[in-house]
Amino acid sequence: MMTGDMGTHHMDAEEIESYSLGSLSEGEAAPFHEHLLICGQCRKKVEASDAYVAAMRGAARLIRQTAAQAKAGSRSGARTRSAGSS
Repeated sequence: MMTGDMGTHHMDAEEIESYSLGSLSEGEAAPFHEHLLICGQCRKKVEASDAYVAAMRGAARLIRQTAAQAKAGSRSGARTRSAGSS
């Protein structure tokens, strides 16, 4: 975690990732909130990380939806085939 003077120590890649994923407790995130108020460099990195995390979550959601639709489609197709063979 960040230590020392909040104005001179920047967030590292792992800290930025944890922050963007929301995996920090409020107590752990507080120093980052403060640092981001004064550090445009870290703020830009967090914004990029947030965009990446949002894109990956969106992609994962789309994959789950597509899989669920394919599963539902295969069930309805099986019902249609069995109804047509009667």
